[in-house]
Amino acid sequence: MDQLKIGLHQDKQLETIPHAQQQLVGDGSLDIHGQPSNKATSGRWKAAYVLMATELLERTAYYGIALNLVTYLVTVLHQGTGESISIVYNWSGTAWILPLLGGFLADAYWGRYWTITVSAVIYLMGLLLLTLSVTLHSLRPPPCPALVNCEPASTTQVSIFYFALYVIAVGVGGIKPCLSALGGDQFNEDDDDERPMKRSFFNYWWLSIAGGGLVSLTMLVYVEDHVGFGWGYGIPTVGFGIAILIFFSGTPRYRHKRPSGSPLTQVAQVLVAAVRNYNVVVPSGGASEQLYEVYEKGNRNLAHTNTLRFLDKAATPTQSTSEVAAEVDDDADGKKQLPENHADPEAAVADFSPQPAIKTTSVNPWRLCSMTQVEEVKLLVRVLPVWFATLMFLVVVAQLSTLFLRQGISMDLSMGPHFKIPPASLELFGTFTVLAAIPLYDKCLVPLVRGFTGNERGFTMLQRMGVGLFLSIFVMVAAALVETKRLKAVDDNGLQDLPGVTVPITVFWLAPQYSLLGLAQVFAYIGQLEFFYDQAPDNMQSLGTALFETNTGVAQFLTTALVRAVVSASSRNGHQGWIVDNINRCRIDRFYWLLAAMSAANLLLFIVVAKWYTYKNTNKQVFAESLAAAA
Repeated sequence: MDQLKIGLHQDKQLETIPHAQQQLVGDGSLDIHGQPSNKATSGRWKAAYVLMATELLERTAYYGIALNLVTYLVTVLHQGTGESISIVYNWSGTAWILPLLGGFLADAYWGRYWTITVSAVIYLMGLLLLTLSVTLHSLRPPPCPALVNCEPASTTQVSIFYFALYVIAVGVGGIKPCLSALGGDQFNEDDDDERPMKRSFFNYWWLSIAGGGLVSLTMLVYVEDHVGFGWGYGIPTVGFGIAILIFFSGTPRYRHKRPSGSPLTQVAQVLVAAVRNYNVVVPSGGASEQLYEVYEKGNRNLAHTNTLRFLDKAATPTQSTSEVAAEVDDDADGKKQLPENHADPEAAVADFSPQPAIKTTSVNPWRLCSMTQVEEVKLLVRVLPVWFATLMFLVVVAQLSTLFLRQGISMDLSMGPHFKIPPASLELFGTFTVLAAIPLYDKCLVPLVRGFTGNERGFTMLQRMGVGLFLSIFVMVAAALVETKRLKAVDDNGLQDLPGVTVPITVFWLAPQYSLLGLAQVFAYIGQLEFFYDQAPDNMQSLGTALFETNTGVAQFLTTALVRAVVSASSRNGHQGWIVDNINRCRIDRFYWLLAAMSAANLLLFIVVAKWYTYKNTNKQVFAESLAAAA
């Protein structure tokens, strides 16, 4: 926690500086009124703490629903096990895919703050409706403790419950890509003091996520199992209302990034311009000096890369586009264009100061794009293979709330003579691992590895993700071995057709697979979050975060398809499928071995993708209105 203490100490030091000497942030950040953010009174850890508290309560609400959802569907709505698992996958998959829409709206039109605000209201409405649906007797079928020949839920009851779930999914879709991205915005990447804070931020951000999981896995799951789902869902609903108030309390301190218009349009412009300039020869040596570029206040320019050279055609001037007439205009919007034949781009960088801006006449963005715009499209193209190669890890994580849970329910949940662990609380094994591992990673492992690699992060982002993918193989190996032991106990005690009878094997046998998965998440999950935020173009970082969230959603749907395919393939020719309603007749050990093999193959794919990847390289000179004003 030393980094956090240092950050707070520096915040206090800055606030003692006389007003006339206070510096502006200098990365284009704005306050809620659209004015350049003041470094002393905005952002940094104080703003990040408010957002982390909001995230903790939001995750408490989400996990309070998701972790025990299979149990509610089976025991209250009387759905089948297989059907319930599919419902959970489909709902959570939707909740994790909708961030693409939320991220798009934030980057293009609304900004992160207002996207969070609108989404939070929708989220709260969904929570209220869900709480009503589990509380009112008319909205759920009669109790059926034996779970045999139960009266099914009516169409109306099921419809209201599902509608509430999907309203919540819409709220999640707006909040998830923006809250962590807004947190990252509170630290200036080009500030020597704030850059180390930003490196630690994503680690400690995950503590708030794990903290929300901890509250859900202990208090809420216990309340749902022993008091009722009405209280179990009502408490996080109130908590989320408090989260909204906490979020608004930080408004004066937040740093904001201005929406930059539709990223889809920017991508389309590069593709169209590249196709139109198909016959143009891209300069070879020193290409960046001959490509068209735009320097804009508050934006970082990207360095040229030699990958995907076809797209460079979009920034290569032709006879018609190179006739760019520059004129001095005191009312220009602060843009400075660099002609293609400028001999020294760095001279143009150094030359920028508070003076009349230079602008150009009628450059058609569908025929000629800036080099930075082209590099932004290259970034998006390069991160997609990484996104694809991390899907398998999320398939492994998806087993937490479904098959791992069903395993645990059948085992001896006793912890001492008078207490039984709530089944959904089994994830505590992994949560405690995460809570312990994150500070150790940030304070011990990173400095140690940094001494060998020279990288200020210790591991590169892709190396960190690779370690997590490697660990996920052993997660599934451990799960398969434990399931083999559980099935042996089933056979030894003749419990094959008695799924309601506790299998005489302690649930603590599941601790290794949960703990290993928690450790894998510290590497892969946090690495992915930082990677997709950091490597996205500066004006598309909500979308970059959304790619990370969407990875989880696609993995949920992929898992559903995989389970169905496995059931179909394994039940051919009259054979019993690997996954059936009777957990004691399932062969999920074989399914786990399949996932282990797929994870190993996926790790090889990830290594190939990682070797091919070129990291984002920004121009360190930032053209910021705040710096110009302070000069």
